[in-house]
Amino acid sequence: MVIPRTWRRCLDLICCFIVVALASAAPSRGDAVIDSRSVQQKGGLSAIVQRLGSVDATAHREFTIVLKAGTNGAEAAAVATYLRRFGLFVTITPDDRFIHASGSYAAAGAAAGVNFERVKSGTETFVRTTGPVQFPYAIARYIAGSSVNPGVKVHSFIVNRKGVIAGPQTGYSPADFANIYDINPVYRSGIDGQGATIDIAACFNVNVSDITYFQSHYQLPGASLHIVHVDGTTDQSGLIPPPDIEPTIDVERVIATAPRASVNLYLVPDCLVSQFVDIFAKIDADGGETALSDSYGLGEADYAAFDISDLMEAQHAALQCIASHDVALFAASGDNGSWGDPFLATDFLDVNYPASDPYVIAVGGTTVEQTSLGTRLFEYAWGGSGGGYSNDFTIPSWQAVTPGVASGQFKNVPDVAIDGDPDTGAAVAFDVSLPPPLFPAGGTSAASPTWAGLWALVDESRRLHGHGKLSSAPAALYHLRGTPAFYDITVGDNGYYPAHVGYDNVTGVGVPDAAKLVTALQ
Repeated sequence: MVIPRTWRRCLDLICCFIVVALASAAPSRGDAVIDSRSVQQKGGLSAIVQRLGSVDATAHREFTIVLKAGTNGAEAAAVATYLRRFGLFVTITPDDRFIHASGSYAAAGAAAGVNFERVKSGTETFVRTTGPVQFPYAIARYIAGSSVNPGVKVHSFIVNRKGVIAGPQTGYSPADFANIYDINPVYRSGIDGQGATIDIAACFNVNVSDITYFQSHYQLPGASLHIVHVDGTTDQSGLIPPPDIEPTIDVERVIATAPRASVNLYLVPDCLVSQFVDIFAKIDADGGETALSDSYGLGEADYAAFDISDLMEAQHAALQCIASHDVALFAASGDNGSWGDPFLATDFLDVNYPASDPYVIAVGGTTVEQTSLGTRLFEYAWGGSGGGYSNDFTIPSWQAVTPGVASGQFKNVPDVAIDGDPDTGAAVAFDVSLPPPLFPAGGTSAASPTWAGLWALVDESRRLHGHGKLSSAPAALYHLRGTPAFYDITVGDNGYYPAHVGYDNVTGVGVPDAAKLVTALQ
């Protein structure tokens, strides 16, 4: 059925009146929206763990040593020499910041002064060290962190819908996003991401034919995609992981936003927390990237509960190293609202890491509807948008002076937002041999790579104007809060925190007006 233009306009106006009514009924600034769950601040959590026994000492183990900033070549060589003493194969990155080691579990444990055990918690079975990693002081003084401890699997923040949805049945197209977020003026100026490189940290595999289908269907230029396997191509069972929707939508959201950007897709086979330390080390060693997108995470409380806080410290040290090269780091804030990751419990306020890292731009999610002309009709906070504040990282300077934050002491999440609701989700081409080849998917997993794609446009614009990379992407974005570069989201909540005028812990400083953002940062 075709609806006449006049009737469509009437429907648009009716929807607008509904949104105004919702806004007038929304909680006032600073009021918490509390759902039926009892609210508890995280802290003191411990997981119920069933010990399954020891690990096969001869099984293969790869890990990364993150060296402290300022470590010189001789000091890095001393650490490498120590590791080789245990029969480990060792390589040092050219910048003397990372050491990659491989060998057996027995050799890794002997070098790090630990034993390994297999454990189970709920449905998760994983390997961890029986105690803290303990290197001799002579080399420990050079080490910022390591991925010796394997740890649990991180979680992908992706949600897909194949039923009835609010947006287009195939999901919002690249053109839809360009209309809603004012990207078209950027494209018309000749900026499309050319010369920028976006790195994606992800798990498992992709089917390149899915991405090719996406490009062909939307008539996008052929972006350069380079796939890098980290920690091998087979998982712990010796199998090649199948293609997964998460890395697929990560790539497609980047090229949908910056169609001529180069994309490096870094894949690990098991999706373990420790493997993300290895990914970040590899990304830093390869260098040359404009931005990094990570659509995975784990609740901060999980790190303490499973005795893997050392892996958070190692990731933080690795991300700090990448950020020191003026790379913009984006991460999904999570899809469980203010309750963080639901792995342990759903009644604890929590945030996900690495979104809570001060070097990272945490990306939240919104719900957005179009007018009949394709522009924004209304946009409000998506209830699943991860948000809150860290218990592990202090508030960065650019956020400390921001009114509206829930905590003046710790890093607040998220920093920015964009469409993430799967019911108004982005189109994804996945497993195209089975119908439907295109369907909507959402979650903050889709929001993070979209922002990374926008940053490719910012980067190209700056280069065309004779400027280099911004020295601090988070600070630059916060400097623009309250300006036309951001559309403020003032309606909705994520379970505990409400959206309101200015910064809020659901949508950060808002969603982008791409044309004004690129101009402001050029």
